[in-house]
This record gives sequence, C-alpha cells and structure tokens, in this order.
Amino acid sequence: MSWSAPPVAKSGFLTIPTKPNAAISYSFFPATTSPASSSHNALIVFVNGLGLPASSWVPTIASLQKLVPTCPAILTYDRFGQGLTTSRDPLDGQRGKELGHDLLDVANDLHEIILWVAASELGLQSPDVEGGKARLLLVGASIGAPIARLFVQNHEGMASGMIILDSNIANVNYSDFLPDPDSSDFDGGSLLSDDCTLEQYREARLKLTRIFDLKVKNSESLDRSNSSVLLPYSYQPKLVGIGKAGPLLSVVGHDPETFADLSYDMMGTPKSLSKITNEYWAEYNEGLTKITDEGKCKGVVIARGCGHFIQKDNPEFVAQQISGMITELGW
Repeated sequence: MSWSAPPVAKSGFLTIPTKPNAAISYSFFPATTSPASSSHNALIVFVNGLGLPASSWVPTIASLQKLVPTCPAILTYDRFGQGLTTSRDPLDGQRGKELGHDLLDVANDLHEIILWVAASELGLQSPDVEGGKARLLLVGASIGAPIARLFVQNHEGMASGMIILDSNIANVNYSDFLPDPDSSDFDGGSLLSDDCTLEQYREARLKLTRIFDLKVKNSESLDRSNSSVLLPYSYQPKLVGIGKAGPLLSVVGHDPETFADLSYDMMGTPKSLSKITNEYWAEYNEGLTKITDEGKCKGVVIARGCGHFIQKDNPEFVAQQISGMITELGW
C-alpha cells in the first residue's frame, strides 16, 4: 500500500481548564475546503486505543485526504501518559482514583479538548459546539470506541457520526467468557482440539487474562476496573447526536482468521481458543450496531486481512470507511 504525505498539521500542546498544568499533545489538520463548503465546520476526531498513539493515524489521514479532496478538519491527540503526551493525569492517585483515572474521565477530557480546538481552530465558542455546530465524526479504535461512546452519551447533541474500529470489549473480563478449565462444568470435549491440549488451553487462557482482564494495569494508568459499570451492555444506551437523532454509525470488526493467525504468531494462542474469543467479539460487535437509531447502521463490516489494529493493518480501508460516511453525511 502507498499513500501521499498529508498536508503539514499544526502540532503542539494544549491544556484543558480542569487540568491546567498537564500538557496534552495534539495535531490539527485544517480542512481542505473553502469556508463556504458544507463541511467547513465539521471535525473528524480520532480516538486512540491503548496500543497505538496518535501518530498511527497519519497513513489513514493521508489516504483520506487523497480520497476526499474537500476533506473536513481532523484532530488527533495523545492521552495522558501516551505517545508524545508525557504528562500524567493529575487525577491519578487522588482519593477515589487510587487505581488511576477511568474511561469517563478520559471522555470528559476529550470534551474539553474538542471545545479548545473548536475555539482556537474553527472559531466556534462552547455554546455553538455544544449545540452541534462543530459536527463531529468520531473514529475510535479499540479502547477508543468505549471512550467515544461515553463522550456521546454524556455530551448529547454534538456528534454527527461515529466509526468504531474493533471495539475493546468493555463489559467483561477475558476470564469471564473463556471457560475456566478448573470449573466443574468445564466441557473439554467441545473446547479442546488437536492444536490445544488441556495444559495448553490453561496456559494460553492465563496469559490472555493477565494481559486483558479489566483490572490489569497499563502504561497510561487508565483504570478499566469499572468499565463494566460504565458500559454494562454493548447494545445500549442509545446514542443521541445532533438534532436529538442517533448519529450515523459504522461498526468494523477484525478478520477472525487474521486475528487467530496473529494471535498464534505473536502470543502462541491456540487457534481453537481464538475461536471462542472471535465468537464473543462478534456478538459484542453485533450489539454495538443497535446503539443508534434504526437505519443509521448497516451492520458489522469485517476488515478483511486485518487483526485488531485495523488502522495499522490497512489504513486505506479505514480511510474508505470515513470517506463513505462523509458522503452519507452530505459533507
């Protein structure tokens, strides 16, 4: 795959009112439209996962601006403790935040970041942004998806659209949906296969739960232990966007075969175990298609040939998904 270099972005650091002493790295890509264009005040916001920083979106942005000559403005940023943002979240370690800040804190930070960027780059004041004049299209990858959901849930009337790229499973631990081999009702006959003995299953399950269970710590000090309380269901609550209507929604899932291959190559996870993960993930993604109004989501799209990091594996595919939604929004 190849892509042309994107226009030079305005990059730097900003601070938000509630955390004035903690600088946040951001990049703003101006719209490639005239002020008279219908998309001039639109803003595409990329929300990172835990595994990749803001710079991971650059190939997607380059492809998008090639696909859409009249591309809206774009915002990328690194959360506290991620990528170029070396500041830690001032909430960490405070009373009630002994385990770190949570997803809702991050969603509220995003709200303040958007208000700052809209004022400084789009000339829109807070009441205008809150009223939907910034017309947001949120693109969330992995844990960026639940962050984007919480943003829209708690700041209604601001989003026109949302693209979810292989959402993090926010409501359960891996140890919840991967059967416990020491449980009395463990059905080894249906779960074990030629590529996975009982001992291999036990070892692989333990490795996955030590990495992905909700209480596992990460470099951002992003506490996920209450994620199942913040977002207990994949299929609700309904999101409310601009005009009190549900936003356009695209739910993208990884290619199950590619995911199984990569999981085996990178972590030694037996493919029969990845099959369990894929089945649960597919069910979770199907639920996500229901968080907007009927007719606003066309079902789950599978990113063929992609593992979990879809924007890394195929940035042109992601650009096509965004381009399609821009067209659908009439920008």
